Amino acid sequence: QRQMCIRDRDKREEALRELARKKGKKVLDSGRNVKLNPMSARERKIIHEEISFIKGLKTESVGEEPKRYLVIKRIKD
Repeated sequence: QRQMCIRDRDKREEALRELARKKGKKVLDSGRNVKLNPMSARERKIIHEEISFIKGLKTESVGEEPKRYLVIKRIKD
C-alpha cells in the first residue's frame, strides 16, 4: 500500500516536471507568460524547482490558497 502511494507520488512529480518543461518551452518560444492551474504548495514547489533549471525563466505564485497558482515568465534581459 505504502509503496503504491510513493510510486504514485513519484509519477505525479515526474508529470509535473514534464509539464514545467513543456510550458517553459512555450514561454521561451512565444515570449508570453503561461498561467498554470491552481495546485498545492508541494506541486508548485516542484514546478518552481524545474523552471529554475531553465535559463531565462522564472515563476511567480499568485492568488490565495486553495486557488494559488503559478505563472511562468521570461526574465527580462
